[in-house]
Formats: sequence, structure tokens, C-alpha cells
Amino acid sequence: MFPTITKLFRGISGAENADTFTQPHKEIASNGWHIPYNAKQLLNTPKRQKLLSLIWQRVSMDKTRFDNLYLQAINNYVEIVQLLPASESHHHSYLGGMIDHGLEVINYALKLRQSYLLPIGGDPEDIPRQTEAWSAAVMYGALLHDIGKVVVDISVEMDNGQIWTPWTYCINLPYRFIYYQKRDYSLHQSAAALMVMRIVPEEGMTWLSQFPDLFPLFLNLSSGHLEKAGVLAEIIQKADMSSVSNNLGGDPTKALVKPIQSLMSKMITSIRYLVSSELSINGQHGSDGWFDGTDIWLVSKTFTDKMKANLLQNGITDAPTDNAKIFNILKEHGIALANSENKTVWACRVESDTGLIAEKLTLIRIPANVAYSNITHAPEPFKGTVTPLLAIVNDNPTDTAQPKSDLLPLNHSQNEEPAPQSIQNSQLNPISSEADNKTHDLNDAVLGLFNTEIAETTHHVTPLDREEGKKITPQSTANIDVHENEEIAIQHQQSEISDEIYNHPFFKWVRSQIIAKKLTVNTQTACIHTVENKLFIVTPKLFQKYSLHINGNDDYDNWRKVQLEFQSFKIHLKFSEENFNIWKCLISGKRKKNVIIKGYLIEEKRLFSIDTNLPNNPHLTLIHDIDTYKNNKDKI
Repeated sequence: MFPTITKLFRGISGAENADTFTQPHKEIASNGWHIPYNAKQLLNTPKRQKLLSLIWQRVSMDKTRFDNLYLQAINNYVEIVQLLPASESHHHSYLGGMIDHGLEVINYALKLRQSYLLPIGGDPEDIPRQTEAWSAAVMYGALLHDIGKVVVDISVEMDNGQIWTPWTYCINLPYRFIYYQKRDYSLHQSAAALMVMRIVPEEGMTWLSQFPDLFPLFLNLSSGHLEKAGVLAEIIQKADMSSVSNNLGGDPTKALVKPIQSLMSKMITSIRYLVSSELSINGQHGSDGWFDGTDIWLVSKTFTDKMKANLLQNGITDAPTDNAKIFNILKEHGIALANSENKTVWACRVESDTGLIAEKLTLIRIPANVAYSNITHAPEPFKGTVTPLLAIVNDNPTDTAQPKSDLLPLNHSQNEEPAPQSIQNSQLNPISSEADNKTHDLNDAVLGLFNTEIAETTHHVTPLDREEGKKITPQSTANIDVHENEEIAIQHQQSEISDEIYNHPFFKWVRSQIIAKKLTVNTQTACIHTVENKLFIVTPKLFQKYSLHINGNDDYDNWRKVQLEFQSFKIHLKFSEENFNIWKCLISGKRKKNVIIKGYLIEEKRLFSIDTNLPNNPHLTLIHDIDTYKNNKDKI
């Protein structure tokens, strides 16, 4: 029936870490039989009461609902595990260790859960509605993660000679326990499935079943299929490691490390919720914003006030309270588009087919792919016009000149795709000739405020930076006179770059963004610069912007995948004989001195539709000295 048992578990290994039991927990008969207790008695220690209080604080719900959905599950768990240890000789290997470990994992897991917006990639309006359900699933998962041990790791004998079957009833007689000597240490994960309905209240299970994104993950988690349990498994495993680490004298915070969701991603989620649920879009008379088919224009104060309120409502407290700082974040991360003066707020004239709505409004311009997780959810374009005031030239509409820029190419490959139709036909012309001249006056006032990637400044040699093999240097195009024969230059350039690379979605997107002036070159917020007659692509900034375009977020895994694919094309130059992929530039300006940024160095400017004659950025100096490259900090 059971394997021969050679060792009776009597010791209390790790007891120095156990909380001191209050009476009657110490009442153990001299013959080694333990007395079963109810949940109230088992939880009646200072440490466990504190843990319960923390759990209640983390879920923030009324007492009645907490008792029904949370405390009932905890009581069920506690009365099942009684004084059993969490392990034989590892963590929490003392009487009552299973209870302490379970409560600790709940607390760590709920703390971790606060840094996730769940379901991941869900519609913004669904996230607040599902918040409590995901928290409950995390708590139930924490209780279930080790409960299978009482099924397959431990044999419990009651004083009437009966062997306890934990999936049928709670221990109700004095008992003693022993560990199987030959056991499968991973089987307890699957055995948890036998205990789900003994722990999770029926009301709670019915509740979870109403959420199609959540319930399959929970079922996989509770049956040991962690590889299919997604974010729930990730949270529980890290919480488990934190509890184990803390009990064994380690640093539990290291086990809690998780890629923190950026404030930008949280803002995007908030924007999508507001646009779909709270803001009035395309109203003919009263409206909070207008969708022109390409971008959505939102009334600046209404939008920012509602976004701040929504972020706070969802427990996100790291957003600035000052509107100007919010505008800067939106602009620098490409969430909002800047005007010709590099400002986030646009002064616009709004007019519908039936007449003037407003002579002058201050609006925020947000690309459609940011405002909507799925562009098919966007409304029909506004039947009217949103016209930036700088685009109005005199009273003659035919006198509106197309903007010109020395920073953008005057000639493109004959195979270059045109700008998107919505850009070509747009009536929005935000840059006047005067504003354009200011934009391209490369001086300290602009580039001295250079926007750097601080997280990228401290260098560590990684496989991404260095590859084995000889240095790759693209063929020189010095023999082509682009002024005399532009077409020959284009054909020569394309002969060096395969169609696969030239037509890759990433490069197509960059070219279209530059042509549409949504990506600038050599400006303070740019992620593309010219240095030593080559292109310097700031990393990871450009890849994050592309990830935002195609995925709606800048999550690490998404932009990293694009970066590695870009690197695999081997169109970039290597640094030094050690074949580093990443180069470094020193920035000099009035307000930022000796700041280091990192990026890729590329010769083929036309791959990005950059004019070959575009002057170098005078505020960037490429680092060639290997010792300076390796030893620099943020400043050198």
C-alpha cells in the first residue's frame, strides 16, 4: 500500500525559524501524536496574524467579501495541513512550516501581482473589472503550489490506525507523519489538482470561471502544467523562491526581481481605456477629441486630468502630477507627436462639415496605433478638419507650402514605398517654413538638451556587444558621385543591400516615419544621428519605438527580438579588434556635458532615406579609444 518507511519524522529541523506557538499548539503527547486543531487556533500566533493583516491590505476589499473569498480558502488550507512541515529537511522544515510558507507565498505573490496589469494585452476597459479576480487567482495558486506534498510526499497515520487521505477529509484524530524515502519531488505539482475543490471556495471557483483569459491559466497552474500557466506561474514561482530564500537566510527581494512594467506602458493602457470608455470622440459640437483617420487629437487638459485620475485609481503612483512633465514623457517616448517647435501641445482650429467648432484649442496628438490596441476599434474619421494654426498661411489655401527640411532626404530610391495614404492626403501641415528653419538650426540650445538613454550608459561586455569572427565592413561607395548621378548611386547602394533587408518591415517603418517627419534626425529627442559621415542608431530607443508601433508596448522581450534581428543582418560596423557591435558617442552641450550614449554605426544612409550630404551632428563625438570605451561611466 505504502512503501516501507524507514524513518519516522520526529525532529523539528529549522525550528529556530518557526514562530512560537501559543497554547494549545505545544500540547503534544509523549508518544509523539499531534493533536488536530481548527483554523482559528492554528492561525493564532503573532506572525500569522500579521501575515493575514497584510493579505487583507494588499487586496483592499470589504471584510465580508474578504472572508468569503480569501479567508475561507486560507482556513481550508490551514485545517488540511495542520502542523505538517513544508519540507523534510530544506525550507520551513519545522512543525507548522507548511502554514507559514503558504501565508508567506500569498503575501509575496500579491505584492508581485501589483506590478502587473492583467490580463496582459487585455482591453483597457477590462483590466479594472478583472483586478480582484486575478488577485484571487494568485492567492489560490499560492495555497495550491505545495499542497500536493500532503498527498504524495507524506504519509499521515491517525491513532486509530487509519492512513489519512487528504482529498477526502481533514485530520480529525491525533496523528503522526512520516516522509516517503523514495519519492518524486515534482509529483506534488500535479497532485495539487486533487485538492483544488477542498481549498478554493465554490463561490470563488465560479467567479474565476467567468474570465476566459484567467480561468485556463488557473486550471493549468492548479494541475501542475506550469509551462501553460503563463503569468500566474511566473508570479507564484517567484513568490515561492522569496519565501524559501527568506527562511534559509537569503535575500528574498532578489527572488522578486521582475522586469517592471514601464510608466509608458501603463500610460498607453490608460489612454486606450479613456479613448474607448470615457472620452467623447468626433462630436460635432461638444467633444473631448477628434480622430482624423491617422491620429487622434485630444483636448489637452481634459485628457491629462482624466489620465492622472485613471492611473491613481489603478494604484499607479509613479506618474508625475505636473502636466508639463507628463507632456515631456508622452513626447519623448513617442506616445504623443510633437509639433514644429518640439512641443507636445498643439494649437489647432477645429471645424466640422456643419461649421466651426473652435477657433483655437490646445490639443495632444496621439497616433492611432497607440490610442487603439486594434485599429479596427477606431471610429470613422471625423467629418471635418483639425488644422494646426502654424499650417495656415494667409487666407489662400493654395499658398500653403510643403515643409522642407535639410535633415530629410531630397531623393529616395525608386523602389521606396510612398508615405502612407493617410499621411499623403492629410490636411495637417504642422511645420511652416519659418518653424522649419528653426528646427534645423543645429546649435547648443537644441542639442545641449540631448535626450539620452541613461540605462544604457554603463557598459558591460555581453554577447550582444561582441561576436566571434572578423570585422564586417560594408563596401565603400566613395566612387559614386551622388550629385552628378543620383540614380546610379541609388542602384549601387541597393546592390549592396539585399531585397530582404531593404524591404524588411522595420526599415520600411523607419523610412516612412522619417519621410512623414515623425522621426527626426540630429535633434535633441532623435534616435538617429549622423557622425563621421555615418549613421548612429541609438539603442534601445529606436527598437522600443518600433515595438510600440507594432505591439502597442515597449516590453523588453518585444524590442529585444527586433534588435537581435536587426543585428543579424550585419549591416553595422564593428568597434575595435574585439568586434563589439555597440559603439559609444560622447555628447557635448551647454546643459549636458560628457554624457555617453550607445548605438549602432551604419554606413548605408539611404537604407533609412537619409540624405548622403546631411551634415554630422556637431555635438556627438564617436569614441575610438578602447580603454575609454570599456571604462566609462555615465560621465567621463
